[in-house]
Amino acid sequence: MRTFGKILLWLLIIIAVLVIIAYLLPRQYKVERSITIGADKALVYELTCNLKKWDLWAPWNKQIDTTALFELSGNDCEVGTIWRWNGEIMGNGELIVTEIVPGESFRYELLFDEGKYQSVGGFNYDVTNDSTLVIWTDEGDLGFNPFNRYMGLFMDRMMGPDFEKGLARLKEVAEERHGWPLIKETYMEDQLVLLIKDSAGPETYGNVMGKGYGELMNFIKMKRLSPKGHPFAIYESWDSVTQFSVFDMGIAVEWADGGKGRITLSEIPAQKVVMADYFGPYEKTASVYKALDKYIEQGGLEIIGNPWEIYITDPMTEPDTSKWNTQILFPVK
Repeated sequence: MRTFGKILLWLLIIIAVLVIIAYLLPRQYKVERSITIGADKALVYELTCNLKKWDLWAPWNKQIDTTALFELSGNDCEVGTIWRWNGEIMGNGELIVTEIVPGESFRYELLFDEGKYQSVGGFNYDVTNDSTLVIWTDEGDLGFNPFNRYMGLFMDRMMGPDFEKGLARLKEVAEERHGWPLIKETYMEDQLVLLIKDSAGPETYGNVMGKGYGELMNFIKMKRLSPKGHPFAIYESWDSVTQFSVFDMGIAVEWADGGKGRITLSEIPAQKVVMADYFGPYEKTASVYKALDKYIEQGGLEIIGNPWEIYITDPMTEPDTSKWNTQILFPVK
């Protein structure tokens, strides 16, 4: 019994010493990693403040926990947006956007295990020459729990590698997109449109489209209709070898009671689209289509309609082809 008593006494002394040491350890912890990215600050900011884009680069995803279910509520880059998850490996938690200074900083609160564990984190962005320095931090208060104080010694080792992995992937995504045109997701309102279906190849596009849009405008003037927006084309088919395509040329109008001859009247419902602004001659749009395809694939979106080209610039009034603005879009869901 005396031996047992001594062992118990020593255990109590050891526990007491460990508790005392725990309270001598820092109450706060901070994990910080940074990386320099060869891309515009606005692009990097968009990839981090928009929680929909975290699937592209964040280290916490379906790849590390196939059982995880994710839920996103709120608007892009807006205080109050919440990203929730629940999985066998990742456990349950949520990230809540708490503060945003557009283009400068982005802050969030991180909660795990029904809020039992909490921390705050965020991103800061600084321009360095032609690059963007991104600083990712997470910090928390360990409170008075001795076990938590000891865990604080390992937070950098536990979270640091994830931060490094995420920032490395963010760099890959941002630098790839740096050469892309500005791409955005938006909604097009429903439209009443006059259409002409036709086809053309490399040598005939100019004549075919010039004739088609001329017919549409003459019809609009004759019927005293009010055009709405810019001329557009919806491409039904495209042969990448011959560059021959079938398309509908169109102009939206406020109102019309029908068409005439090969001019038809159609209603196009409101739809979500992914859109890019392109500046340059019409025959060099291939890179924009490739960027849109990659954007849609990476974002987990699905193309549900034919591509559009909206001709913002009238080539008859602007001789400099480098200034021709064309909006290229795909309907998606």
